Amino acid sequence: MGTGTASAAWLEMNDFARKHSRATLLLLKAAQDYAEARCLLLNGFFGGLVIGAQTIEKLLKAYLLFHDPTRNVKVFRHSLERLLQEAHSLYPQLTITRYAQLVKKFAGHYATRYPDDPAGSASMTTADLFELDAFVVFLNENLPCPRNVKYKSGVYAVVTFSLGPGATITSWERWIKERNQALAPLVSRINSEHAKMLAELYPNHPALVL
Repeated sequence: MGTGTASAAWLEMNDFARKHSRATLLLLKAAQDYAEARCLLLNGFFGGLVIGAQTIEKLLKAYLLFHDPTRNVKVFRHSLERLLQEAHSLYPQLTITRYAQLVKKFAGHYATRYPDDPAGSASMTTADLFELDAFVVFLNENLPCPRNVKYKSGVYAVVTFSLGPGATITSWERWIKERNQALAPLVSRINSEHAKMLAELYPNHPALVL
């Protein structure tokens, strides 16, 4: 196979990503939201909790779309608790409902967008970031998609961008990694899996020989 010929792994990944493009696009936006939420919260701004809720919403909707790419996820609007229950019904083996209290808390944070919403959180703390980190990492670890898709989409694609030829650390990668106690123990493995993924997708690229 010449260097210009797509590998079987690349064709398989591309076919899956094309069929599930609504999910993978949500993963990318969720990763961007997550970086912005962490930037705000690490600098003492409670608005990051609202964006953190949006991160959760997009990730859970991506789970639903991986199961059924044609599904109308807009019917859930911004109900994080309904989305969690639906994700649990589709993927019960994950016991995702262990995060029910966290999701309820962030639903309240999201409601603070309007000062007169009675569902809004009565108290907010930037320390909730650490619970958000744990949930976001859990969701990205268990994405219901092939490994190559996981490492080319969402958070794992963002945090490995600096491994590319330009070695550029984007603001998104920087803020996702900054003081992220849930992610830090996984970075070495993520980097290794990312390298393996590239070698599978581009087996004849001389720079990717392991």
